[in-house]
Amino acid sequence: MKIRSTEKPHSFTNELYGAVPIFGLQGLTLDSNNNFTAGIEAVEFEPNEKIDPKNLFSIIEWKAKWSLCNSVSVPLHVMTHETGSKFIEVFEVSFKKNLIQIQHWNKFTFNQFTNWWASIKGTIQTKPLYEASSRISFFDNLLAKHNLAWGGNIDGFLLDDPEMRPQAIFETRYTTKARLENYDPAVYFRYRGGDYKTWEPLILLGMKLKIPLFLLTFERKSMMDRLGFAVVDSISQQELFYRIGQPFNNIVQGVENIKQQIKEKLSESPPYLRSM
Repeated sequence: MKIRSTEKPHSFTNELYGAVPIFGLQGLTLDSNNNFTAGIEAVEFEPNEKIDPKNLFSIIEWKAKWSLCNSVSVPLHVMTHETGSKFIEVFEVSFKKNLIQIQHWNKFTFNQFTNWWASIKGTIQTKPLYEASSRISFFDNLLAKHNLAWGGNIDGFLLDDPEMRPQAIFETRYTTKARLENYDPAVYFRYRGGDYKTWEPLILLGMKLKIPLFLLTFERKSMMDRLGFAVVDSISQQELFYRIGQPFNNIVQGVENIKQQIKEKLSESPPYLRSM
């Protein structure tokens, strides 16, 4: 079984996300009018595997993913493909009275699937998945053959408890060469096709939900319990803007200190798109 993910494992990120907790969603698609259309998870499995979509994540993870999708009034789908099959099965995940319900939603041929995908994802992806090339899934390869792409990955989001309402969105970035004290993703905003389309869905989500967007930076090869923290203010076509300075000017160490930093910044206003 292979659950689609473009993220390399990182022990401190996993520790932090589990402790806060921060949840993720592989895809939150936008149509050509920048309306949210669906939340997406995906899994590939072998013919001898018996896959129950409910078991892909814990119930609390499923509830979190569904709650985020519900907050923007879109369905949560999980796509499954069995190696060798000519079909893709799509299920819809929902909750009623705190009980998970996963219902078969559709069965697509590959052409039908790509047509459906084109209908729910109208935005283009200008930045190839360079660092994720070894982890790109069957679904990514199929979409690429039809000049389509995945998109709308939500690295992290925070919910309140017990209402399960979104409180903040997180974008995580990793540096492999520069030290955390020198790393600023804004420097690379126009690099390799540009970062605008990566940030745009996050900005739109923050605007719609009226919640802040945080940037967390990590050193890929370091397991130290620290990160760079920044509040994202806005983006233009050319630039990423921060509200309280670059992440390398606000390095926070220790899970409890990071949790406190997040808590202190939850009152920040949402990000926005700067006019052309």
